[in-house]
Amino acid sequence: MEDLFPYFPLLFVAFGALIILRSIKGIIDGKQFVRQAQRVPGVVSDVRTTFVGRGEHLRALQRPVLTFTTVEGREITTEAATTSDLGIGNETEVLYDPEDPTNAVPADDVGGGYSGIVVGLIAVVIGLAFFSAFSRFSGF
Repeated sequence: MEDLFPYFPLLFVAFGALIILRSIKGIIDGKQFVRQAQRVPGVVSDVRTTFVGRGEHLRALQRPVLTFTTVEGREITTEAATTSDLGIGNETEVLYDPEDPTNAVPADDVGGGYSGIVVGLIAVVIGLAFFSAFSRFSGF
């Protein structure tokens, strides 16, 4: 087991790489969604709150319920695919999938952020730094 200890920092590298890949996929998927989506005015008709985590790590996620009219004239009310701070009654531009109008998001909440990439890079750097330090001291 002691022989494996110097390799534990590589778990940070693997974890960081997964975070980076997932973040990049989210950004690409968001941009692809924007390219194909229809943009229409809408309003937040409700907010649904779900809780994730436990104990002191419990947090609330709020997803707006969007009401909008498609370019074909259908009125749609659906829970957004993303979380948002928009409150009931807020007007917002809505992006929706023309093939499935219930797949909709507020236009300002699309694309994913780059913060996941930064967090992943930090984990990779920390993992590589510790691995380098352990390998120097253990002589391999």
